[in-house]
Parts: sequence; structure tokens; C-alpha cells
Amino acid sequence: MALMTVADVIGSVKAILKETGAEGVRWSNDELLKWLNESYAAIVAIKPDAGAKNEAIVLDTGTKQRIPASGLRLLDVVRNVAGSMTPVIQTSREQIDIAVPSWHTDTPSATIDNYIFLDDDPTGFYVYPPADTGAEIEIIYAAVPDKHDSIYEAAKSDVIKVDDSYQPIMTDYILYRAFSKDADIQGSAGRANMHLQAFNSALGMKVNMSAATSPNNRGQQA
Repeated sequence: MALMTVADVIGSVKAILKETGAEGVRWSNDELLKWLNESYAAIVAIKPDAGAKNEAIVLDTGTKQRIPASGLRLLDVVRNVAGSMTPVIQTSREQIDIAVPSWHTDTPSATIDNYIFLDDDPTGFYVYPPADTGAEIEIIYAAVPDKHDSIYEAAKSDVIKVDDSYQPIMTDYILYRAFSKDADIQGSAGRANMHLQAFNSALGMKVNMSAATSPNNRGQQA
């Protein structure tokens, strides 16, 4: 859950930078905000569920489907939205190709039984039976959060758009970009690299922790 604001994150960055100017001297507030906005894309690229959205979408007719245009990757398909709200079960292309060779041309239905996800096409997926006009399902997909206003004064009271636990990671990303600006000054390149490594390391730990604590994996742990 996010409770921290843009001002909270930028304030912690400025304290480390020793940037005491209210508007910023070496690094302006607007410049730091730009890098905060960039951090969302950098985070979601490594940990897609940080930007997870749960939405109902109306399907295109047929088997081939797309997540919303803002999405980066399908994470899951949950259920049919209308009628009995039955679950939509994942299957593999190989399984359905063997079991139902005609599945792309079968009779369309408003109720979807299965979905197929191909790693080579992360924004697309297939459904079976083929979707009829108006078929609607609930999906979970990854998307980069919308950017805050580019003007700090307009954005400073905004709540950040990822969970509060990402605040240290966002801070390291902003500091990486801030010290990269001064890469020609002795020591700055090293500090930039240190914060980039901290950013990547913390995100990697989050990925591992999410996998280790997932309810789906608990039964496999001895």
C-alpha cells in the first residue's frame, strides 16, 4: 500500500545529496521528479507485478487477444466477468493443439474456458473457445504507472504509485541519475554506480522474496 508522497521521496534524496535549496540548486526539484517518474519504468521492467493492474476487458472476437495498450506483460487471467463468473484456466498451446486441432475455428462463446500465454509475445494471449462478441474476462497485467505532473509543486503531494516498500529502491535510482549528471567530477561516477548496484540488488531481493513467500509455493517448501 502506498502512503508516502512524492515530497517524501524527493526529501530523502535531497538529504543524501545535501541539496538544501528549497527549489534545488545543483539538482532542481523538477529534475529529481523527472528521475522519480523514470524509476517506475525501471522498477516494472525488473519486477512487473510492482505495476500490476486488475481489470475487466472486453475480448476481440476469435482466439487472439491483447492486453490494454498501456500494458507491458500479461500476468494472469482470472475469470469470466458475466454470467456464472467461471474461472479461466491456463493451458499450453501444445496441449490444446493436440486435444482440439480446430480450436481457432470452433464455435465462438461468451464464456471462456482456457487461456494460452506465449513468452515470446508478452502483451498477447489466446482464449478458448474463441470469444464471441461481448465476451468479457478479468485479467491481471503489468503496466508502468502513469507519470506524475512534471512540475514538482503540482506533484509533491501525490502519493507514490507503487507500494511504500519501493521507496528505498526509488531513492537509489534517483541518486544514480543525480550522480551520473556529475560523472566528470571525481567520485561521482563511483557513487552513481554504487546506487545503481543497490537499486538492482534490492529489486533482485524483492523478486526472490516474492517467489519464496508466494502462497502458490508454500506447499512446495519443506
